[in-house]
Amino acid sequence: MANKISEEQVLKNTEIVNKLLEAIPEGRAGFIREMMVGPVGDEYFTAPASPRVSWHNCFPGGLCDHSLRVTQFLHRLAKDLAPGRFDVNTLNFVGLFHDLGKVGDGKNPYYIPLEGRDNDWRRSKGELYEINKECVHMPTSERGLYILQNHTIQVTSDEYLAIRLNDGMYDETNKRYALHEPDLALLVHFADRWATAVEKS
Repeated sequence: MANKISEEQVLKNTEIVNKLLEAIPEGRAGFIREMMVGPVGDEYFTAPASPRVSWHNCFPGGLCDHSLRVTQFLHRLAKDLAPGRFDVNTLNFVGLFHDLGKVGDGKNPYYIPLEGRDNDWRRSKGELYEINKECVHMPTSERGLYILQNHTIQVTSDEYLAIRLNDGMYDETNKRYALHEPDLALLVHFADRWATAVEKS
């Protein structure tokens, strides 16, 4: 299990994300570019995907790395399971931003490094980050949608539910959608679970 990636890989991931975002049609593209050059973008490219080494991508740049892997798997799944149903830009958008809430709330980062000698025991157990108590308290998927809304980035109902339900039925608040999930939401969930499994192995 990787616990870091090289600076070169972080830069490469940043370039790939920016290239994918360039393909988004004008309209919301300008709002997305604006979001990604501010504090949200800074966190997106440098935040971990989880706080513990035993989970997945618990390292600086882990969130972006994970989001790219989800996007890659999402394209593969859509090609095989729903050919021609979803356009490239929709798949890129929900893949890249399914975990956007992990950047924080636009002012405060979500994950902060555990520092100080009093946290040595936690770090020795693989817990490298903690949840920032200053960050707006809401489920990660909802915080991601909140950030998009704050940057005037409109989403379709399919995109909204794909982001909202990306954790599938592992999230207790998603139970009411069981057996009624839209196809795009299922594809994002499958891609997310598969990417996480790859990152943990």
